[in-house]
Amino acid sequence: MALRANRLPANSAGRCRPGRGNVPGRQRRGAILVLSTVLMLVLAGMVALSVDLGYVYTVRTELKRATDAAALAGAGALPEGAEVAYLRAVDFLLRNPVANRAVLGEENRLARLTEFLETNPDAVTFEVGHWDVVTREFVASTDHPSAVRVVAHLRGAPLFFGRIFGRQSFDLHAESIARFQPRDIVLVLDFSASMNDDSELRRISEFGESWRQHIEAEVLETWKELGAPQFGSLPRQPDYVTLVGRTPSRSCEPLIRVKFLEYEQRVYVESTKDLSNVVVQYSDGSTQRYENLSGKTGIFGSGAKSIARIWVKSGCNQSNDGPGYGERFEASWTNDNTRIKQWFGLDRVPYPFPQGSWDEYINYVKSSSFIHGAKYRKKYGILTLVNYWLEQRPKFTETPVLWRTSVEPVHSLKQAVAVFVDHLKRVRTDDRLGLALYNSPDGTALLEQPLSADMDIVATTVFERQAGHYDRFTNIGAGLRQGWEELDARGRPNAKKVIVLMTDGWANRPTSNPREYAIEQARIAVSKGYQILAISFGVEADAQLMEEIARIGKGQHFRIPGGISVEEYREQLISVFRQIADDHPLALVK
Repeated sequence: MALRANRLPANSAGRCRPGRGNVPGRQRRGAILVLSTVLMLVLAGMVALSVDLGYVYTVRTELKRATDAAALAGAGALPEGAEVAYLRAVDFLLRNPVANRAVLGEENRLARLTEFLETNPDAVTFEVGHWDVVTREFVASTDHPSAVRVVAHLRGAPLFFGRIFGRQSFDLHAESIARFQPRDIVLVLDFSASMNDDSELRRISEFGESWRQHIEAEVLETWKELGAPQFGSLPRQPDYVTLVGRTPSRSCEPLIRVKFLEYEQRVYVESTKDLSNVVVQYSDGSTQRYENLSGKTGIFGSGAKSIARIWVKSGCNQSNDGPGYGERFEASWTNDNTRIKQWFGLDRVPYPFPQGSWDEYINYVKSSSFIHGAKYRKKYGILTLVNYWLEQRPKFTETPVLWRTSVEPVHSLKQAVAVFVDHLKRVRTDDRLGLALYNSPDGTALLEQPLSADMDIVATTVFERQAGHYDRFTNIGAGLRQGWEELDARGRPNAKKVIVLMTDGWANRPTSNPREYAIEQARIAVSKGYQILAISFGVEADAQLMEEIARIGKGQHFRIPGGISVEEYREQLISVFRQIADDHPLALVK
């Protein structure tokens, strides 16, 4: 019997139809729904977590920004004291909103700030001290602190979704440390001869007669500071030389003394016998006769014309110059240095200093335009002698004692530098100070003190220098060059480098284009990243040049005008140096 195989339909080959009770597709759809729900919950949790974490990080950034501002503000106020620095730091901390918390308004700010500190005693930790650049650690100290540490604590800041996970809020703290950035400062100072000018007699004609008493007192004070030395019979108040007549050979002959009064254009006559007549001859050749005189003294002359010579008839004296003419006295004799030295006793005392002489002093009094303007021409005395030293022989090699005196304006500069150094030392900022004078034996500039942490030596050196110490002239460009060369040689990489340039005059060295040379050196300094602060001091200072140098040097120009009292400009100069000292650059170190 033949067997027949069962044949399946072509479209169903290899497949079998499931039973109605087994439906896999529906099972898969149910699993995906469950899985999607779980994943959505996880995703929602992750979103909630990321929102809260992002918020926490944002608040942390805000808090750090607030402590940075507080630390910088507190450090900047350190020169005013730790208590002021503390209040300033907290004030700036609260000026920066953190986690949308309210910031103190401007109204009654100090009272509200005090209230905040009383009600939140643990919100802010504030310390003063120093930053150790080697260990990079903050060291708390109240001994001239130069850095502050601020730690702010934020507690109970609410989370958005944290409560889902059982967390309602979070706490944060941030720490910032700010310090003064160290500075390398080179003082470039003008010690030209003009730094004596405000204590010289020239100021009487320049500023007016109302200044006479003050200026003369200044000159006499200089003499006293030198020990009030006496030279021959020189009087304090300058006087004309007295011409002494012939020594009497008979009892009827007089001894006559005569002074030609330069500014009065008259002549004073004194005799030991009664005067009979005086004949005055003027420089234009005309004569005037005074007769029937009585007494032993008199003043003669028109007061309008200069006198060339006189004849004095007294007692039984006579001359061969004409009938009734007495003894003759020539005005030209007042120019005779030998007579002048003899009258004032200078022929019996040596000139006291290494350079200069009595003859040079006498010639100076006869010819100086400044002496003439002060109405002291041909008048000899302590006032004109001291003025001769200040104007004609100011160098240390010439008159090596003038640095001890308080002549102006150099004395005010010395005081300002002393205040400057004291203020630098008030806060330990690791500043260093150097000193250059653009007044050197070769007419350029001289580095007196290299950059050093020993600032007292700078103040001492300045005090021991006198106006025109090495040279009389003003080479501002050479001073700037000396300043930037010192910063090149010894400036520290992490320090701000500053040149403080001061002058009371005009650049007059080098002889070719001195102002352009100064500007050129300023441009070189700023190309190296150095800042220039400029101080122009006095009526004769080139303020326009100093303004230009400060602009090039990305600094500030301080203008102290002349024509004011010494007390006024001294205080202004001290204020400027104090301001520069206190203008500490600040840096965040953490």
